[in-house]
Amino acid sequence: AQVAPIRNEIQQSAVVHCDETGSRVAGQNWYEWVFNSVRAVFHVIRFDRSVDVIQDVMAGHMVDVWVSDCYSAQVKAPARYRQLCMAHQLRQLQAVIDRYPGSFWPKAMQTLFRSAIHLHHRRDQLSPPEYEAQVRRLEHLCHWLLERSLEQEEARRLQKRYLKYRNCLFVFLYRTDVDPTNNISERYLRPSVIHRKIIGCFRSSWGAEAYAAIASVIHTAALNNLSP
Repeated sequence: AQVAPIRNEIQQSAVVHCDETGSRVAGQNWYEWVFNSVRAVFHVIRFDRSVDVIQDVMAGHMVDVWVSDCYSAQVKAPARYRQLCMAHQLRQLQAVIDRYPGSFWPKAMQTLFRSAIHLHHRRDQLSPPEYEAQVRRLEHLCHWLLERSLEQEEARRLQKRYLKYRNCLFVFLYRTDVDPTNNISERYLRPSVIHRKIIGCFRSSWGAEAYAAIASVIHTAALNNLSP
């Protein structure tokens, strides 16, 4: 009975974080999805990893900002703006750095993203003009880096992504209600990842659905300082 109001809260939220992970149900590969906002956490487990799951959960509602990784289903979510998870981008840039230690571009992009995250965290310490000047500087550096000619295929692939999703990189610098990473969704999925590794699977679709409902209630209650 409590799941429907939780889902409704997600649909009405201005900012939604979303992530998904693999799940085993009755010997088959399913997927657990989590949708969370400042007031609600909604879990679903489906035999589907497509955008259809997002569309079903949102039921025609559109949010202001969708925070996620760059998975194709996520970037099709109904939102006016998108924020790519900076933690994912930092890890992927680090993979390029590890393979090409002397390469300038991935190190520079990684430094840029870290500087943007740092600026986000110390926003209250700066006056509005100082903060706006720092944002303009970061935007200018990003534009300059995205125009560079690159040799490594892996770096070019990331550069192409950032050019395609240029407006999705720094939304968190312009809104105080948007986080630079999607780590919160990953934390909500972490118990399920541990469950999968230790126990292996759900034995029935009923069990998976029950788990998703109970997790939604417990996590939402904790988020609102309520007893489950």
